[in-house]
Amino acid sequence: MNDQVMSGEVVAPRPSWRLARWSFDLDSRKDIGKILAAFLVFHLLLWVVLATVSHRAPPWDNIEQLVWQQSLEWGYYKHPPLPTWWLSLWTGLLGRQIWVTFFAAQLSVILMLAVVWRVALYVLSPARALVAVLLSSLLIYHGVHGLMANHNTLQLLPVALLLWASLEAVREGGWWRWALAGLAAALCMLTKYSALIWLAVLGMWMLQDPRMRRVRPWLGVGLALAVAGFVFAPHIHWLLREGAPSLGYVVKAVNGENDNSHLDHWARLARFVLIQFGRALPLLIGMGLVTWMLRKQPRAGALHEPADAEWRFMTFAALGPVLLTSVLGAGGVKLGSAWAATFFVLLGVWLMQFVPAYSTARLLKTTLVMVVVLEVLMAIGMAMGSGWLVDLKGRTARSNFPARRLTHQLDEIWQANEKGAMRVVVGETWLAGNVSVHTPSQPLVFLDADPVKSPWVRPEMIRQCGALVVADERDLGQLPIGVDQLRERARVRGVVDIAWSRRNEGPRLRVAWAIVDPEPGAVCP
Repeated sequence: MNDQVMSGEVVAPRPSWRLARWSFDLDSRKDIGKILAAFLVFHLLLWVVLATVSHRAPPWDNIEQLVWQQSLEWGYYKHPPLPTWWLSLWTGLLGRQIWVTFFAAQLSVILMLAVVWRVALYVLSPARALVAVLLSSLLIYHGVHGLMANHNTLQLLPVALLLWASLEAVREGGWWRWALAGLAAALCMLTKYSALIWLAVLGMWMLQDPRMRRVRPWLGVGLALAVAGFVFAPHIHWLLREGAPSLGYVVKAVNGENDNSHLDHWARLARFVLIQFGRALPLLIGMGLVTWMLRKQPRAGALHEPADAEWRFMTFAALGPVLLTSVLGAGGVKLGSAWAATFFVLLGVWLMQFVPAYSTARLLKTTLVMVVVLEVLMAIGMAMGSGWLVDLKGRTARSNFPARRLTHQLDEIWQANEKGAMRVVVGETWLAGNVSVHTPSQPLVFLDADPVKSPWVRPEMIRQCGALVVADERDLGQLPIGVDQLRERARVRGVVDIAWSRRNEGPRLRVAWAIVDPEPGAVCP
């Protein structure tokens, strides 16, 4: 018999799942945690390996972070500093290489998914919580966009920690939990100012939660705000000292000045909503496939109804950020589609209330197989579409940018004209950043010859060490003033002309270069 008789009562056996030589108790957090860990490692390796072998250069944002991490600051001219610190940690351990940017970005994704599982346990069984995480991994923001080491992707983990810590603090109380929530809030703000959307949503959730109708929890909120302010204070000091360039960037962003679109805010709002639907579509397709594949399976009984308060939290977290941002868009803010990268962290958990109570083993096995197949197809599609197929079609893209070949020729030109190693390269982020990453001496990047954008390059370094100035030939005549001035000082100039694609045919890349000599007798530090 499968049932066990204990003290005259018939107890149903715990659901289990046998895989090869291993058997998993599906009611055990420990056993489900092992399956989760194996899946997260698979997710990490799949995306990082395929991106590494298919891309000759990473997304623009990854190069930007490799440039910024040449100096650890309390802020940069566009954003707060935490993503740059995160990438610097991993390049310090693994090297300043392209694949490390993919790794650092996807590591943020899988750690976020691990925290989401812990949050899901408040309303779901361990196995159903894992199903929620599996479905969540299908979001475009967690796969294709999860390779972008930008402030959106790298905010996923701090946001997940903020949600977990805030729910823990409201549920259990305790000064240390409120302090942890404050720390998580500061980390979110040190990643990107869009964290204010999350803080507003959490504030609205707390105002309606019955557990917050006492004085003590609000004293905890005060402690959280004090901790957040203390951790965030050095960045505020940086803002005051530097004239708040990152806030200026935010103002431009909300006014739609940072992109080339001429849409009004209503058209941007419509585009924002449609794009978010598209990026959540793989999750919705995954959930639909699971329910369709199990449609003939008997139900295992009624779903366990968790506490209403916890489901209200999931509703606020799953829908609140998108709704609040859409309201801002309707009010005149010109929305950017990437702003919503963290808004769907708990969407998969919230959607689980609509997944029937199938047999736990069947539900988990079906979801795991389906998600693995879909992830492999999406990852291969990414590798083919932005890697090899780009070359076959004769197109130019950042993913097939000939960074190594270009840098090799530029380094040979430098060595033929100068005695020492290249120490400074001047230009815009993408071109100069790629040269810096692939040059053996790893020169500092003087972004647009602007000290505000690159405080790690002191003005005297150009006089002492000289510099290589690079620019896409198509941009000549519209370069920043500082770059033009350095080009005028150059002793030698030229153009590197190479094939853009791997096939050595089709479109060409033409990079204008100029070498600024160090002053006579100057010593490069």
